[in-house]
Amino acid sequence: MKKDLIAIGKIHGTHGVKGNLKFEIFVKNFYLPEEIYIKDEENELQPLNIETVDRKKGLIKFKNYDTPEKAKEISHRLIYVPEDLLPKLGEDEFYEFQLIGMDVYYNDKLIGKVEKIDDRLSQAYLIIKCTDEKTRHLPFINEFVKDVNVKENKMQITPPEGWFSL
Repeated sequence: MKKDLIAIGKIHGTHGVKGNLKFEIFVKNFYLPEEIYIKDEENELQPLNIETVDRKKGLIKFKNYDTPEKAKEISHRLIYVPEDLLPKLGEDEFYEFQLIGMDVYYNDKLIGKVEKIDDRLSQAYLIIKCTDEKTRHLPFINEFVKDVNVKENKMQITPPEGWFSL
């Protein structure tokens, strides 16, 4: 039986004539194990053995995928690894997958769910789909996010004044 698997990256398109694929890793300071998993057309997890990785160029090659045609069969898929291989985080640090879908509470009342995280700016923002069907952005800082409980899948927030009228 497979352990809990987490999507930590993505395989993109082919590169060159030797079966290399472009890839990205979503988790900082994470080095891929020799075996990763992808989902096949039936949404079943399938193991893949890594032959080479070039992080600088963002290229990966898998055993038995030696041509662009063969490599294309596994392109545009998420990369999964066992959760226990992820680097341990410090207190008040979270992986994005732990926050996505989390219930958001204000004054102990459910007001929405975390839809995604926008970390393109210097400050990360929670994108929250509220129960009034509006999508609101909230800076992911202690001033507004008071508590995150991964085990209970919920967070308590105290948004800035006027946030609900946006």
